[in-house]
Amino acid sequence: MKKIFSIILFLVISKFIFGQQIDTARFRIEFAPTIQNFDKINTNAVIVDTVVEKVKFNYYIAPQRIDLTFTPSAVQPAKMPADVMKRLYRNFIRVGFGFPITPLAQLNIHNFDNQKYSYGINVNHFSLWAPQMGKTMKNYAYAPVSDTKTSFFIHRFFKKSTFYNTFGYNHQVAHRFAFSKLDGYDDYYYSKVYRDTLRNNFHHAFAVSGIRSNQTADIKALKYDIRIMYDYIYTHPRDEENTIGLKSFFAYDDRFLKVSGSQNFKMDINFDYFYNKWSNDVHLNNLTKNSYKIEFKPTMTFEVKEYALSVGFGFPIINSTLYSKAKMPIYPIAEVQLGIIPGIMSIYGGINGNTKFNSLKDLLYDNPYIKPNLDSLRFTRTQVNLYGGIKGNLVKKLNYHFSARYSYSKDMPFYMIDTTSLLKNQFEVVYSDVNILNVCGNITWQVIDHLYLNFDLNYWGYYNLTTLPKAFYKPTWEGGFGGKYYHGNQYIFDLNFKMAFDRWAFIPYSNNNYVIAKMRPVLNFDASFEYLISKQFSAFAQINNIASQYYSKYYDFKNFGLNFIVGVTYSFGDEPLRKPKGKR
Repeated sequence: MKKIFSIILFLVISKFIFGQQIDTARFRIEFAPTIQNFDKINTNAVIVDTVVEKVKFNYYIAPQRIDLTFTPSAVQPAKMPADVMKRLYRNFIRVGFGFPITPLAQLNIHNFDNQKYSYGINVNHFSLWAPQMGKTMKNYAYAPVSDTKTSFFIHRFFKKSTFYNTFGYNHQVAHRFAFSKLDGYDDYYYSKVYRDTLRNNFHHAFAVSGIRSNQTADIKALKYDIRIMYDYIYTHPRDEENTIGLKSFFAYDDRFLKVSGSQNFKMDINFDYFYNKWSNDVHLNNLTKNSYKIEFKPTMTFEVKEYALSVGFGFPIINSTLYSKAKMPIYPIAEVQLGIIPGIMSIYGGINGNTKFNSLKDLLYDNPYIKPNLDSLRFTRTQVNLYGGIKGNLVKKLNYHFSARYSYSKDMPFYMIDTTSLLKNQFEVVYSDVNILNVCGNITWQVIDHLYLNFDLNYWGYYNLTTLPKAFYKPTWEGGFGGKYYHGNQYIFDLNFKMAFDRWAFIPYSNNNYVIAKMRPVLNFDASFEYLISKQFSAFAQINNIASQYYSKYYDFKNFGLNFIVGVTYSFGDEPLRKPKGKR
């Protein structure tokens, strides 16, 4: 019975199982699988930029002069900034004319659509040919000024490097007119015959050729910039200066040490040779002077996130006929940068030095009324330069930068009236050791769209001068503010104010006596406006010294009062569609 019962039970169970399998198979055949449609959710990733820009600071403390109107810098018309009013055409011709008689001409030609070459030419001319005007100039000798600058460049782009060349010629004319009929001078000194003897006329030709790497962002790639330079200066009557320079820069990024972050090694190697020839006004004998400087500046930089530390030293070797033997004033280089609040606040501080040759070219561009001689050319050696500051963004569109610097320099150049000249209208270069304290602040604020404001203030303290009672013609306080407003691509308006206080002058008079006088402060308002008439034409106007404030850049060298210049600009040439290969 157990067997029969077992067999029956097995048959029942088998039928049940097989029956379920058939039903399941029938169900699967009738089922139609489908896939439901889903919409992709597009979510843009939010990237928080934690990279803090590490700005390299290389400060050299030197007294800064205020740029004053018509002394004899060219009047610059309002320009459309590239980031605000982008021109459809990069090449342009600009002409202007103003009161007093002030012709202005500019030419800029530049190709942009070549993948292998870049070349262009720039010409700028400004001159002042007006007779005496206003109450400050009517009693002074007629003294036209002229400033012409030209340059031509050509660059060749390769995959990993760029070969560049620049050639130029500048010509500047200025007259030492600082004498007045009120001082007792007769009409002879105002005649054209005598005027020609007062002309400071110098020519400057230059050439630069070099090669630089394009791998600026690749880690473990050698960066370099090697260039050779030549400058030639010729002055009236027969003074000459030849300068040959070799500048080289090498840098390599890598993780030399097994620590977090990166390390950068940099080496600057510079060589400058100066050959000066002076004519002797009495015997017409040529006097010569040879000077040179060789400088090595190795530095090592360590970077970890928003922190950076640079250490190194400067090793200049200088020699001149002024010195009996070569001098090697070694100075340290150290700088630290700390990002306290990324993007909002960072601080920096450091120490360095510098050795600079005061060449004839540098002195003439700074003061065209000097009477140069061999002793006018010396090395300024900044043996210690301590600096520090804080910078960042208080709010999104308000940037600030406050800094302080202290330096000690040997043989810093200053200007004094040459007491040996008949009319007392030339300057001699006087050197003095000096301690300099500079405290400055700058704030840039984008108030609203299309409106930018800028404020800056500087304090200059000159202490312990060894050969001078005052730092002549160097202001104690200088600064100003500026505003820029633009409307679309149609017009742009600029307003600028400059000020300078506490300037001192050395004033000689009879019997070798002199006084030290405080000069009138500089308070100068300028405004400019440019209107884009079409894609190719624009008109501009610039008004200088709106308040008609009368002051002197140098003692008795009077400035002009209210003056203006108007003109037009014609632009041509297509906007570049792509960036040239290899261009940085």
